[in-house]
Amino acid sequence: MNRFLLLIVLATSAVATYAQERDAHGIINEQPAGDLRAYTRSGGATYAPYYFIGDATQDGIATQVVFSEDGTKAYFMNIISHASTATWVEGDVDGHTITVPLGQMVYWFDNGNYGMQLARVKVKGSVRDYSAELKGNVTFTIDGDDIHLEGTSGDPANNVFDGIGFVYTDYIDDDGRRQPAGEWAYYLDYATVLHYQDVRPVTPPEGLQTEVYSMEHESSGHLVDVAISGREVYIKGVSENRLPDAWMHGTINGRKLIFPLQYAGFYSSYLLYFCGADAEWAPDETGNWTWNYTWTNGSVAYDYDAASRTFATEQTIFASNSDTGIGLGETYHAPRFRPFTEVAATPADPSVVHFQSMGPFGILMLNVPLLDTEGRFIDPAKVSYQLFFDDETEPFVFRTDEYKQLPEDIDEVPYLFTDDNREAYSRSYIYEKAYGVYLFQEGLERIGVQSIYRGGGEEHRSAISYYYLTPDHISDAKANAATTERHYDLMGRPVGKDHRGITITRTADGRVVKNLRR
Repeated sequence: MNRFLLLIVLATSAVATYAQERDAHGIINEQPAGDLRAYTRSGGATYAPYYFIGDATQDGIATQVVFSEDGTKAYFMNIISHASTATWVEGDVDGHTITVPLGQMVYWFDNGNYGMQLARVKVKGSVRDYSAELKGNVTFTIDGDDIHLEGTSGDPANNVFDGIGFVYTDYIDDDGRRQPAGEWAYYLDYATVLHYQDVRPVTPPEGLQTEVYSMEHESSGHLVDVAISGREVYIKGVSENRLPDAWMHGTINGRKLIFPLQYAGFYSSYLLYFCGADAEWAPDETGNWTWNYTWTNGSVAYDYDAASRTFATEQTIFASNSDTGIGLGETYHAPRFRPFTEVAATPADPSVVHFQSMGPFGILMLNVPLLDTEGRFIDPAKVSYQLFFDDETEPFVFRTDEYKQLPEDIDEVPYLFTDDNREAYSRSYIYEKAYGVYLFQEGLERIGVQSIYRGGGEEHRSAISYYYLTPDHISDAKANAATTERHYDLMGRPVGKDHRGITITRTADGRVVKNLRR
């Protein structure tokens, strides 16, 4: 059962009773009470795609450990480095030793009615030649600021490993046969060392008063909470997707607002940091345009306007897994922050940036601005769009037989639409957040898009902007197209007319022109 999942096993094995609350399957899902500490890892690991053992490293992957107030318990989150279960296992602390019982449940697959457990796994040369033990314990030793997993080893050259991993509980296979518990889930760690990181996320002062701001970046944005108290500035929600409750802290110095590099919090299997770098949109050695970053000390400097309480920067800010350079995470180019007041307004006209035919389907790239016709930011949660094909006056209906993640047919897509199903390898979904959509219609001659905004208790619609797919329709565009040119980079982002690099310009008569400005 090679299940390509980051998770894991055995429900029927007897496990001791622990003080920490567990769910019906014996899993600790909630963070236990106590002293929460962050650690980065080093050591060896395995995974097994397509029935061969993959050699991996734990380096840089993070975890969290909670020590109970009485010092008798330790709880490890994501006990196996490459299997992010977001659950905890419990250990008993005695001096410098942490004893973790095997057999603890770490994950449950509701759709298959089976789970995964912590086990001692010994691999003897292949994914099929192993033994798994669910009884007994594994031991960690506290050595100063580090925590070591004892008695494990690995020989990647010969696929010989002795470590801790996950095994499945019993389950029904695809042929309807019950398979016994104890099958290895292919994830294993050995020679693990946890390295303590003295980091704490920003905690705002008690009673801090905030107001809603817009955080605008490129053609997108979202709402955040901002507090300005004297020279101190706190922002909650810069990380829109990973750590939306995390705070950033900066200090006003004259006309500058400086946010130093700072710890944001723990996400999945990484420590995330708020940081920044200088950025330039430029061609690489192959001629493809990309962002080039210049890292200094990770701080971000904003131009601050005290009268309007607005601030903006040309730098790029990150919620990144690195505090020493450009890492992985969320990226926001040249963000600006403005106080936000919701008003009834007409949304700015959207546009189709590009349509790429892929044979049986096509990919439609959209630009749905989060601005009204007066240039004010509008709440993304109250923005949606509709599509119109050819000469149809009724909006296109996304039907569940093609868009299988939808619970019902819809003719209007919320800007913040997210595909929660995420069916593997499926093209039957709408891209997240108005960036684009798969289309399965053939022979289209033009595609229209219209924005809808329901802010301030009213509904207002933009004009319908059309994109022409056939040359004979371009001459008809004058009657429908906007009166001004629109410029985009190769990623579909709106840019100014003087943008350096390759610019896609949609003219007032509907033509599409590519220009290169050096």
